[in-house]
Amino acid sequence: MIKTFLLPLILLLAFSCNQNKINLVKKYEKLHNMHSVENALALYDDDIKFELVGVWIKSGKKEIKNLEEWDKALNSNLKFKSFKLKGDSVFCKVIEKNDWFSAVGIEQIIHDPTIFIVSEGRIKKIIANPSKEVGQEIGAKIGSLYEWSMLTKDSTINSLIKNGEFIYSAESAKRWLVLLEKWNKFNTTNKIR
Repeated sequence: MIKTFLLPLILLLAFSCNQNKINLVKKYEKLHNMHSVENALALYDDDIKFELVGVWIKSGKKEIKNLEEWDKALNSNLKFKSFKLKGDSVFCKVIEKNDWFSAVGIEQIIHDPTIFIVSEGRIKKIIANPSKEVGQEIGAKIGSLYEWSMLTKDSTINSLIKNGEFIYSAESAKRWLVLLEKWNKFNTTNKIR
């Protein structure tokens, strides 16, 4: 008789734990989109690692806070779809929009899959896989920005990218938007892009 009740109880507990992991990721999506930096950070493990595959790896809450503040300044919006769970990992498709992408003519980027590794009720690691095509498109836009900056003698971009990597902060995000506005105005006036 005990066995009859034990198996359903174990299955119910396993389902509940798994649903909690997905709910944690959904909660992160909501807080990120509300630009609630401190509340989003509370969902991360202290030793959080975030890997944008082929681009960079950020470690620790300080670096993640810089990313969250960057995203807040750029009005970032994430949409999570197609959740799957495997062990401690929540897999989903992430569609990202923000003012930086919009300013360079990119409607959205897709990270598929994005993997959230959850342990003890916290997000321990994020692995986002952007498409190669979007990476190439962003690279082309950056190349065009560098050409424009040399032509116009505007060196702002040199303070926003160091050693080939963006500097992530609210302040640099705001400076990017000003720079991109000037770049777009120049391109519109000169009919190039």
